[in-house]
Amino acid sequence: MQLIATPGGDEVAVMDAREALVVEGALSLYVLKHPDSNIAVRALGDIARANEAREARMESDVERASV
Repeated sequence: MQLIATPGGDEVAVMDAREALVVEGALSLYVLKHPDSNIAVRALGDIARANEAREARMESDVERASV
């Protein structure tokens, strides 16, 4: 299991990176159907930022390993 920290100080638990993408996709669809849902919009933003931070850490790790 992997814990992804959100900028708001919360954490999202996922089993692997694919599940994080599924959560982001599901929230994206929900927000498209319910754009007035403030909590869904905030959650989607947190998940998207957490995924971007995770990807940046992975890229940094790859760069360090290839040196």
